[in-house]
Amino acid sequence: MTRPRLITALTLCILPLTACGPETAQQASEQTTTPTTATASPTELTVGQGTFPDPDNVDRSDVEATAETAALIIHSWDTATDCTQTAAAIRAKPLMSEEWANNQIEPERNGNQAAWLEPAEHQAYSSPSLVPAVGDVSRDVAKDKAIRAYDLTWQWISRDGHQIEATGQRQVVIYLEKHNGQWDVVGHQSQDMGNTE
Repeated sequence: MTRPRLITALTLCILPLTACGPETAQQASEQTTTPTTATASPTELTVGQGTFPDPDNVDRSDVEATAETAALIIHSWDTATDCTQTAAAIRAKPLMSEEWANNQIEPERNGNQAAWLEPAEHQAYSSPSLVPAVGDVSRDVAKDKAIRAYDLTWQWISRDGHQIEATGQRQVVIYLEKHNGQWDVVGHQSQDMGNTE
């Protein structure tokens, strides 16, 4: 083989190899990579978009204010930051007695996981509202002991504007005791009154 033919043959062999060089490979990978949308991590999100009640702003000398705020916080969930419903109760710990606050321990699984599927898909948070429950559950047991019951409902507000039809309804009972001039939540319980899809 003559020298010019050898150079031509080598050039033809090298051309396909240089097409896969680093620069071209990088361009090819850039073209096939799907664009990613930056989503905020749970630590970057504001819980409830700043709509949840703040336990530090409650007049603890007022039994109604303490009970109502506790009931609302306990039902203020953010599917983007909360793993379980108990996360909301943990946020209400500043309103609780030390003993009751120590009982607020997050389980490994969310007991209401199925109801959270659609809200979680849209990083939704709950928007609860309440009215005093009908009946004689709410009462002042003693000068320093009280029970307050509420009918509580909530809707889900998505961060992406998706309309979530599911809502929830519970009756919640808050038990309170007064210590050193301020009311503490010493217990709470709730019962589902039915969820709508």
